[in-house]
Amino acid sequence: MVIKKLAPLGPRRRAVSVDMKAQRREEILAAALRLLERQPYETITMSAVAAAAGVAKGTTYLYFPTREALFLTLLGEHYQRWFDALDARCALPVRGAHEWAGWASRELAARPLFLRLVAVLHAVLETNVPVAEVLAFKRALAERVGRSGAALEQSLGLPGGDGARLLLWLQAVVPGLAQMAAPPAPLHAALRSDAALSGFLIDFTTELQALLATVVRGMQGAMESSP
Repeated sequence: MVIKKLAPLGPRRRAVSVDMKAQRREEILAAALRLLERQPYETITMSAVAAAAGVAKGTTYLYFPTREALFLTLLGEHYQRWFDALDARCALPVRGAHEWAGWASRELAARPLFLRLVAVLHAVLETNVPVAEVLAFKRALAERVGRSGAALEQSLGLPGGDGARLLLWLQAVVPGLAQMAAPPAPLHAALRSDAALSGFLIDFTTELQALLATVVRGMQGAMESSP
């Protein structure tokens, strides 16, 4: 939704018009995002979001029935930006699987809030949001997966359907790698000091690039060997 550039509504100004309600909704989303930049998702409450947005707690529930619904909306916006970047990259020449995998790994590493929200999608967000809203989220996601998957197939020379499969595999693998690559500071220090365990300290971009390049080459090989 495109919102007209208006002055901030302020805590006491009631949103009555369609544009004002859309702006209030965006202000609440922006406040939630600012909190997520500073603290773990689990510690963020709707009261804190309301305070950060300068509105009453009840106002947040006029726009989002639960905290999870609010952050699912944020995740949807982050997904759209990721797919936009992916589609733009697919329109450029690609010299091989390793090059594309490097770009994808760096692009995802540059989106830490996206990675944090994806990590709680299935176990937290989807289980605490009305089914109708989850289905709407998944329909929008499916549309972009299909479109961007087709662009990937064209760009990388993949068999039909493998572009979408690659994106679904990314959704499954990326959060785990991101979490493994960022253990709590005390654990990180302990692992680093133990030679037998230091292998558990991984670099997200390096490992994801290696994994993606291997997967893409395998898909490309299947395409070349098919009759």
